[in-house]
Amino acid sequence: MNELQRMRATALPTGHEHMLRRLEAFSDIVIAFSLSELAFSLQIPASAGAVFTHPGRYVAFAVSFGVICSIWWLHNRLFAYFFVADGVGIVLNFLLLAAIVMVGFALQLFFRFEYEPIAVASYAFSLGLLYGLIAILYAKGMRDPRLTVEAEIRREAVGRARRCAVVSVVFLGSLFAYRWGSETMELCWLAFIPAIGVRSEERRVGKECRSRW
Repeated sequence: MNELQRMRATALPTGHEHMLRRLEAFSDIVIAFSLSELAFSLQIPASAGAVFTHPGRYVAFAVSFGVICSIWWLHNRLFAYFFVADGVGIVLNFLLLAAIVMVGFALQLFFRFEYEPIAVASYAFSLGLLYGLIAILYAKGMRDPRLTVEAEIRREAVGRARRCAVVSVVFLGSLFAYRWGSETMELCWLAFIPAIGVRSEERRVGKECRSRW
């Protein structure tokens, strides 16, 4: 295979930049709509004191809002460096958007059936799916030979993908605690805190080692 054939084999799809802009704009609209849906899902409590006596739904709202904002940031970095608008990438991106919308629906279930295991399981599944798809999209982009990215940006992306994968495993893994009730599943979610801490420490040590060399 000569150099020209090699370049054609590794070229991005025709109209790639146009499709990339269309997908990014559409994704931003879906994410913005999902954030609005979270706000609309909140209901005025029966009394002012209920805000403090039943804070679970407001904590869940704040967490969900933060999750979707973090997904927007990860999605932004993904499209800047690692997204290829081929068939697989487009399908995965639409699945990601569906998972974002699902977070709003799962949150409404949580508000209505706050102490029911099925509501907590739906919420855990939607978050696990969300971060899992982001990790898959990053992994796909980093393995694509058509994309050339600086080494530092690639290292940061590897760290993001691994942290997302850890969060996804924790949330999806908590579904195995379904038989023991909603509180047990929620306690399982705390496992991602030390896991992320370990990954951050590994990243810091790695940077120190690279700087010495």
